[in-house]
Amino acid sequence: MNKKSLLLLCTSVASVLCACKGNEVDLRPVRSEFIKVYEVSEKKTVDNIQVPFEGVQDGKIHVLTNVGLEWKYLVNQTETGTDWFRIKSVDEVEPGHIVVTYDAASILPLNSIERRSGRLSFSCPSQSLGKFLPIRQGYERKFVEEFSSEPGECITITGDETFITKEYPSFSADYYDYISFNAWAETTNEFLSKNITLDVTVSGGKFYETGLTTFRVNVPLGTGPDENNLKYLLLVGDGQHMSAETKFTFSTANDDEVYVHIDNFSAYKVTEAEMGYLFDDEAFEGDEEVDWI
Repeated sequence: MNKKSLLLLCTSVASVLCACKGNEVDLRPVRSEFIKVYEVSEKKTVDNIQVPFEGVQDGKIHVLTNVGLEWKYLVNQTETGTDWFRIKSVDEVEPGHIVVTYDAASILPLNSIERRSGRLSFSCPSQSLGKFLPIRQGYERKFVEEFSSEPGECITITGDETFITKEYPSFSADYYDYISFNAWAETTNEFLSKNITLDVTVSGGKFYETGLTTFRVNVPLGTGPDENNLKYLLLVGDGQHMSAETKFTFSTANDDEVYVHIDNFSAYKVTEAEMGYLFDDEAFEGDEEVDWI
């Protein structure tokens, strides 16, 4: 073979390799085994189970497969330590079509911030094939502020002091954001014990109930975070995305004899459909389905 023929051969091979790379040819074999999950239609598969706030009686998922499956499910316990999700039956209604029926308890009261989670998994070890479905109920938490690396530690402000949280990702205009935190106080001035307040200011948004950027809450005397001093505040954007550097500022208008403690700060994504659980507002009534993402 002369140099010219060799050059033409190398050029042809290079062209073929480039064409294959450009078209992203995948030479890996396509597996014939499959596991597919849907709730309503085979054309719309799901990768998680979203349990509505009011709970479910005889909820169902459908599993289509051509392999034998082993089943397991693990559900995280709630704060009360009770089971909230239960598999009632796993029935093969026809070859390769399995219907899983389950019950799930409600979250009461419906404006609670409790989050529940678990996992349903099924696998075929002989084929090295498996799938798991996260189980979720409650609001989706976007972020949590850890005020200290030490468990149980909190922040404390007094007098003209302020505390500013770290920056958070921008809030979407398509969603509301629900924040929660514990706040309690101590004071040596008995005349102030019933009038202790905390101001929460948000950048890039406003509070739903007032339309203002600052919300003042009353703070009870206490010894630590508990359900009696948990605060819930709803945030909305100004018709646009909130700031990409969203921060929350905590301050108190009381004097140096008052110490306000804050802990367990979290923010949750809330869809418009879920607003009916939070407020008795005509703007949020209806049967719109929750658009979980």
